[in-house]
Amino acid sequence: MLVSPVMKPPKKKIKPVDPAHALAQALRLADGQLLDEAIAALAKADGHPECDYRRAGLLLMRQRPTEAEALFRRVLSAVPGHLDTMVGLAGALVEQGRPAESLPLLEAAALVQPQSGRIHYLLGIALDEAGRGAEAAPHLAKARALIIAPAERRQLVPYELYVQLSRRCNLRCTMCGWEIWKDNSGFMEDAVFERVIAEGKACGIKTMHILAGQGEPFLHPRVFEMLERAVAEGFQVGIVTNGTPFTPDKIARLAKVGLAYLQFSFAGWDAESYEGVYVGSKFERTMVNLKAIHKALKDTPTRFAVKAVALGDWQDNLRRTKAFLASQGITDVWTVPANNFGGSVQCGTFHESHGVWSLKNIGPHRLMPCRLFLKAVGVFCDGTVTACGCYDSNAQLKIGNIMEQGLGDIRRGPAYGAILEAFRRGDVRHVPMCGKCDDPFG
Repeated sequence: MLVSPVMKPPKKKIKPVDPAHALAQALRLADGQLLDEAIAALAKADGHPECDYRRAGLLLMRQRPTEAEALFRRVLSAVPGHLDTMVGLAGALVEQGRPAESLPLLEAAALVQPQSGRIHYLLGIALDEAGRGAEAAPHLAKARALIIAPAERRQLVPYELYVQLSRRCNLRCTMCGWEIWKDNSGFMEDAVFERVIAEGKACGIKTMHILAGQGEPFLHPRVFEMLERAVAEGFQVGIVTNGTPFTPDKIARLAKVGLAYLQFSFAGWDAESYEGVYVGSKFERTMVNLKAIHKALKDTPTRFAVKAVALGDWQDNLRRTKAFLASQGITDVWTVPANNFGGSVQCGTFHESHGVWSLKNIGPHRLMPCRLFLKAVGVFCDGTVTACGCYDSNAQLKIGNIMEQGLGDIRRGPAYGAILEAFRRGDVRHVPMCGKCDDPFG
């Protein structure tokens, strides 16, 4: 008896992945900090040199240097001498504690691009880690000089402003340096704000961040008038808020201001996780405001984003925060580990080689000039100008007063100059805040 053969269904043709599509998708995902998802998207175009290169870079960011090394080597076999891949491979080797192997790559790259701060920085680290500190020093010094050079070409005129409208804050967040505050009161007066606008325009500054080392800006009784004034003068104005001092009327007005961005500071997924960080706030009430502001700004030019900052097991906390917010329809979330607020918050690990506490892996890195210090100044509510607009709450880095001098003159003055020279030397141990801050590493 003849048995009819079983007919197998024809194999489904798998459509080849378009590398350009994979790259575009990965860039969108990476821009939203979805690094693992971006890595997976690029893996679909496995073997394409550009996709492999990008994937290796993301793997390095995710602290997976062994996998990154394999991909960088594959790219170099396909595109010999590709400079960025050589530098990426060197970085992966340094991260694995193999600095000597990275030196030929970095030395060759430095000959091709002698003015690359990144290459000199990595070369300095590799030499230092390989026990050749005397040879490392000139490369690290050159990297610092190259970082400082653009600011000097602008004659030290800042191109961004950080403005403290309110010194007062209604919360005591665990990731903030509130324990060292000398005062918790004070609002910027109109005359000071008008001077900020005038000086900003005189310097050609386009970007104004309403952000400071201390203070919730929406506690200011005239915050909306000030924001509207700055926007009308042509500034790209962004603001950071803990989101608590809002009513439906204030949210409706907020949507009409024309801000460039609003960052809502939030981390957690229930009352316990949120209120344990944002001490003094109530989870349910904050969630009402968060969703209402997100909805109000949705169809406006203002970019709404949640900035989630976490301590403790910060990676897990931030993953859970992102998942919770996504369940609420909020996907524009920027997650970061807490910084040490200029040394005022002891978080993470104490790195003895740097004398600094940090949640970040700063061990293999070296101190470089702080980019915020180079690009911006902070203006306190009383007109005091600080070299650090982000963490300085007590004017420890005071460099002048905007009611007495122009911003350009203040930045070219002796107080700012002394801090700048300390960064140029690579030794800020004697500088308040900077000497204990983890931001200038990495």
